[in-house]
Amino acid sequence: MFSKAEVSDVLFANGFEVKNQSNIGDTYTFDLDNEWQVSVFCPFVGNVLEGNADKLNYETVSASLFDSIGTNFKFRNVASLEANVKEVLRILKENSDNDDILKCEKCGVRYVQPKEPTFGKKWKPFLSCSGMIIKGSGRNKGVLCDGTSKKLPAVVLL
Repeated sequence: MFSKAEVSDVLFANGFEVKNQSNIGDTYTFDLDNEWQVSVFCPFVGNVLEGNADKLNYETVSASLFDSIGTNFKFRNVASLEANVKEVLRILKENSDNDDILKCEKCGVRYVQPKEPTFGKKWKPFLSCSGMIIKGSGRNKGVLCDGTSKKLPAVVLL
């Protein structure tokens, strides 16, 4: 569990701004000055649908390029966030400056996003083409692209 006040202090001190606040969590952004942004999503502890959302504490804190493109960096605690946020910004800036590293190796057109196992599943996270969506119906049903990428790690736990 992360204190919202402590996370906000670290992010604001490193140039982040609040982008969106909702009933499920907060999103902070950092402009990389190259048409990309770093997005940090912080969901609240609890469940808004069950009426027990704790809006003073975050369940997790994770950073990636906007729209979850490329590697997703997950922080273990506030100390880890504080110790690693500058390095994460550096890595994400470097990645965003190299568009090819963020693109699907198969189609070369769409960006890759991390796919992670749901609770109880044991497969390793991987970077999947954003075109891995069902299109069509019946015999014409298929995916736009089923490519993956091994150029970057999908998830990094800090």
